[in-house]
Amino acid sequence: MDINAISSSYSDMMVAAGNLWYLWLSAFLIPGIIMGIFTAKLAKKKGYHGYFFTGFFFNLVGLIYVVGLPLARDRQD
Repeated sequence: MDINAISSSYSDMMVAAGNLWYLWLSAFLIPGIIMGIFTAKLAKKKGYHGYFFTGFFFNLVGLIYVVGLPLARDRQD
């Protein structure tokens, strides 16, 4: 097998993957935004604020963390 053929094939494959950057970006952004919204809404119901980025960056782990949070002191009344 010719090394130039392998190199050319790999190079073509990387160019093709690079041309689909918007698919890669959306594959990571859309689920992050959805989990961020769910996490922020759940945290708000429990009396906490500012948990969007917890859900965005940590996805399911962040959501599980917020589920485990106790009610805020002002919500316990």
